[in-house]
Amino acid sequence: MKAIEDGTLEYFDTEMYSNFNTEVLEEYLEEKTRKSGFGSTVWKWNQVQLGLIIGIIFAIINQYVGLKVGMIVSGSWYVAYLAAMALRWTPGEVNISASTSTGAAMVCTGFVFTYPAIYLLAYSPKYQMSDGSYLIDSALLLPNSWSLAGIALVASILGGFLGVLYFIIFRRVWLVEDPLPLPGFEASVKLMDIAQETSTGSVESAKQSIFLVGVSSLIVGVFTFFRDFPLFKTGVVDVAGEAVKISALDKIANTIGIERFYNAGDIMVPFDNALTKYTWLGFNLTPMMVAIGWFMKFRVALLVSLGTFFTWFVVTPLAAIFGYPFYFPIDGAYHSVTDYGTLASLYSYSYVARPMAIGAILGGGITGLLKMAPVFKTTAADVIEIVKPSGDGEGSRKDYIEGRGWYEWPITHILMILIVTLIGVTLVFTPQFGLLPSFFFALILCLTTFALGAIAVKVMGETSIEPVSGTSFIVLLMLVLLFDKILGLSVSETALLALVGTTVFGGAISMSGTVIGDYKAALYVGNRPMHIMKTELVGIIPGTIVSALFAGLLSLALAKEELILYAPQANAFAAFAQIMLGGETPWMLLTIGFFIGIFMELLTGMGTAFGLGMYLPMVVTLPMVVGGALRDWWETTVLDRDVEKLGLTEKERTLRLLNTYMIATGLIVGEAVMGTLLAIYYVWPLLGGI
Repeated sequence: MKAIEDGTLEYFDTEMYSNFNTEVLEEYLEEKTRKSGFGSTVWKWNQVQLGLIIGIIFAIINQYVGLKVGMIVSGSWYVAYLAAMALRWTPGEVNISASTSTGAAMVCTGFVFTYPAIYLLAYSPKYQMSDGSYLIDSALLLPNSWSLAGIALVASILGGFLGVLYFIIFRRVWLVEDPLPLPGFEASVKLMDIAQETSTGSVESAKQSIFLVGVSSLIVGVFTFFRDFPLFKTGVVDVAGEAVKISALDKIANTIGIERFYNAGDIMVPFDNALTKYTWLGFNLTPMMVAIGWFMKFRVALLVSLGTFFTWFVVTPLAAIFGYPFYFPIDGAYHSVTDYGTLASLYSYSYVARPMAIGAILGGGITGLLKMAPVFKTTAADVIEIVKPSGDGEGSRKDYIEGRGWYEWPITHILMILIVTLIGVTLVFTPQFGLLPSFFFALILCLTTFALGAIAVKVMGETSIEPVSGTSFIVLLMLVLLFDKILGLSVSETALLALVGTTVFGGAISMSGTVIGDYKAALYVGNRPMHIMKTELVGIIPGTIVSALFAGLLSLALAKEELILYAPQANAFAAFAQIMLGGETPWMLLTIGFFIGIFMELLTGMGTAFGLGMYLPMVVTLPMVVGGALRDWWETTVLDRDVEKLGLTEKERTLRLLNTYMIATGLIVGEAVMGTLLAIYYVWPLLGGI
């Protein structure tokens, strides 16, 4: 307090760390930046360009990661940080570069989670209807499937802009006046603190960490190549008359006679074992999931995996024991789970657990919204306070400082981008979907991005978890009801427009929640909010373009089963659309799942994550739990021991932990890059049919 009263507290004084989120510190830093932030950092294109390159790479990586495990990674921040530190940039410059990378990398959310569902419903045999048709008529995609991606691209850019600009309203309220903690954020600030030390030791440490990323990426890339790439002919031909090939690891497994226990990267209990009637146990050789678990730590990884354990140890055994009758859309009849012998658990998983999972996602998402109901009241008051004029006729925010320039992006631009988005999205969608449906979708996008974006920011700030899935399912439900029940569109048109619309919303809501971390870092390092807004907006455009391109490639390969990925989010959205629009709706399972989601949201605050976990196979989540357990073991038995025995400082401890982050990032990057190359290999021959 004395340093604050004297005006002598600097951005990285020791006293700062013990006063995070006290409001007093944040108010002081806000006023300090208003006075000194115009000369301390300068927005430069070289900072932005570095962030763009890294963000675009991770936008590509996230396309594969999202389809494989149902989540995206934010490793771009660490890579941008290290690269900038190696260049001896200041913390403010690092913050600008990292913000650009997150803007480019995280806008892809909708294209990762929702967009592939369109192609699954148009081409995948899993979603074929009883009469042989598909929920989405492929004629709506061909020959203009790329134009569909273009529609989603333009709308996603506008939606992303809207999601970012909406945060102008909340920045001061939730970062200065009543600071949201953003769990784990302290580590980010400590990394920024290290960046200001341009000594040889720090720079060398950064270079070492970047080296670790490169080496781990290379090793895992080679491993993924031998695990997945089809190198050896089997002597069998497929229905198209082409030779079936298998990977090197599959070849080894066949040669030594363990193919019953190993298949396509899965070490598993054989399907001819009686145990598989009740459950399916296995472990996927995926370094990526181990790395994701390392970032999460054991507790969070376990909580995310609870839904998976519930599916395979409760739902599937009970369905098998009691012979639960499920609706099979391919033949339009009901079947008992027990009819499928040792494969009963897989049918229970597909037709019993997954509808329950969708209900759990909805129940958790809606309950999460209701828990955040007070946000709407406070947000309304905050908006009124922000925009009301003061006595001198100027806005109370005083975004523009006379003689110096803009401190914060002007709030009046929100109305401008709102109008542009409303008109732009309507015009882009109208040629294919008609004026009235397009206008209503644009209106829902603008309103839900604001309302649910506020919740996304609050949830992200309190838990570091973005509620994209839960809110997107709610939007999908709204759009399906609007287009099907009110506007009377055909089933195919309803499904297509609702999923494209949810794709756009997913990107917008993701940006609303993501930017809080960049702005919070800016507050503690002395960057003007104006600079952060510029970087986010610049990152959105190339990130969206790359996301749309690779989403089109991967979605087609996934749907035509040329690329075998679990795609839990995409399958969940596809299944939900099919449940609502095609065939028999399993209301009983949806209702049970809905109440399960409510219960888990109230119990753990992770109802949506629990529902998503129900959608994942055990072979995927188990490596994540192992990764989290390894992280906890390493910190307790190795890192903390060295801190005590060697007397490591907090910064030295942070650097050691950062090195493990770099290795984990390398595991993700290596598998994702090689997986993307493999996807392109499979997709390339298919492009002639687009």
